[in-house]
Amino acid sequence: MEVNIRKVNIRKKIALILLVALLTAGSKLAIAGTMTAEIDRVQSTLNEPFNMNVSVQGSLDGEVIEPESKDFEFIRTGTSTNISMINGTVTKERQYSYQVRALKEGHLTIPSLKAKVDNEVLQTVPIQVDVKGGVAEPTPDEVGANKKLIFVERELPKKTMYQGEVIISKVRLLHRARFTGVTPSRDAAPDWRLIGTEGQQNREEVRDGARWNVIEMSEGLIPLKAGKLKAPSFGVSATWIQPSTNRQRSPQNIFDMLRNGNLSMGEEVSKKLFSAQISVDVKPLPNPKPAEFADIVGAFTLTSNISKRKIGTGETATVTLEIKGQGALDHMRDVNLTIAGARVYADKPVLTEKIEAGAGLVSTKILKYAIVPNAQGLVELGTVKLASFNTFTETYDTMTANLGSLEVGVPSLTPTGTAVVASNPNAPAEASAASSGSNPVANPAVVPPSPDAPLSPRLITDEPDSARPWFLGPVALAVEVLLVAGLLGGLILRRGLRRLKSSAPLVKKKSAKQWQGLIAELAHGDRLVFDRAVMQLKEILSANSQDPLAMTSRDLIQSAESMKFDPLHVEALGRLLKVLDRLAYSGNPDQPTEASSVADLTALLIYCQSRGV
Repeated sequence: MEVNIRKVNIRKKIALILLVALLTAGSKLAIAGTMTAEIDRVQSTLNEPFNMNVSVQGSLDGEVIEPESKDFEFIRTGTSTNISMINGTVTKERQYSYQVRALKEGHLTIPSLKAKVDNEVLQTVPIQVDVKGGVAEPTPDEVGANKKLIFVERELPKKTMYQGEVIISKVRLLHRARFTGVTPSRDAAPDWRLIGTEGQQNREEVRDGARWNVIEMSEGLIPLKAGKLKAPSFGVSATWIQPSTNRQRSPQNIFDMLRNGNLSMGEEVSKKLFSAQISVDVKPLPNPKPAEFADIVGAFTLTSNISKRKIGTGETATVTLEIKGQGALDHMRDVNLTIAGARVYADKPVLTEKIEAGAGLVSTKILKYAIVPNAQGLVELGTVKLASFNTFTETYDTMTANLGSLEVGVPSLTPTGTAVVASNPNAPAEASAASSGSNPVANPAVVPPSPDAPLSPRLITDEPDSARPWFLGPVALAVEVLLVAGLLGGLILRRGLRRLKSSAPLVKKKSAKQWQGLIAELAHGDRLVFDRAVMQLKEILSANSQDPLAMTSRDLIQSAESMKFDPLHVEALGRLLKVLDRLAYSGNPDQPTEASSVADLTALLIYCQSRGV
């Protein structure tokens, strides 16, 4: 009997243990956390990310851990927390929003995301998706919800054109969505040149009974090669509020409505949209091409201008060529201007482009050339011919500019001190000025008036003494003459004393024939002659008081000012010294001298000769 009682007690204990274990397991199942993930679609393209929502119920320890994947990129876009109480039970749910971008195409698997919930490591179920490289065909839901909210289009004026021809394309963004960000996005187009424009047009347009907001811009397209090409697509990276289509779950509270930053039951969507590609036929330029063809496509005109028709030896004239019209000039070949009897220095071309309504791309290219004649006389500048292919008439047009001639003479000095050019070197200064006109130049070579030139009118006229001012009276004039004579005598004495104090040898004056020979050689632009003439100028400015090679630019200018050089020649000396400093530090001893520097040096030497220094 005792044995049976003992067995019954053992059975009761076992039953009690099993009941406690069962209750414990049931309690554990009741409070166990859950973790789930869902995406908005299972088919997409490389340009369109998946929208994924991860839900965690329970006590989350830490944060959700995104996997390391070579196939996908995870970008967290938002989080929210919901707390609810049902039948006395408190439930805590945390929502995570992601954009999952595929890094390659194919049948892929979005890996599991992990989190520690209620002291256990949970993970989401892997999700199978299909990713394509091109633009995916929209589903019926996407047609109603996505495509009819925003799309991009390009319009071409024609689909057949010539290589190098400019066409103006219209690109439009049509939308009925609430944008939070729009950025133009263009893929590389190596076969095309794209020219953007500033500004845009905003309007409304009705299509298929629906009203659209339209943003329109213009672009210039230039095909760089011939053949069957695809016009480059126009794209935008857009972000907008997408109305929610998920009806499985309604918002529980205000936190659900605030998710993704809006109260409209929608979510923020980011996509990269492109216009459809358009096939075009690009024709090559017809043969044969003229010898003067300058790789210009469009309708253009050529004009020319010269800064002056008469210049002195060593001076320069500037020839300007302007090519302007409809089309592009960025591929135009260089125009090498060659003139017999003169050296030509080309300046850097200046190109401007602008898309104008009704005219397309209007381009202007300005070419400038400095002309430096080698000798006196008449220099024929010749004719410039350029050929272009006119896409409007589909023929080659030849543009011609006759540059005319340039008269090179000897500089002379007018009574007002303005440098002019005398066509006859032996003619008096006033006669040359009367025949050619007084034309100021940038770098005048100044020559003193001829000794045979007529004297200026007398300052004192035969007027009665009562009409004369007091300072023109006999006594006043005598005093004034004495003062001027004393002042000049003091200056001469001071200069003589300075020369006596100097221990340096006197600079031997050059004869008139030597001066003329040096100036004539300088006009040919030889670098050795230029350096020799510069040394002669420095010896003159050294005033026999110091070594010319040791004088700085500042010393030379101060010496010229102390020698009472007129401001015009002091300014010419300053320009010359700047060029000499640049040549000294250029590292190229054979670098040619500039024509303006030769003109400045010639003017200074002639001025020194006229002063007898």
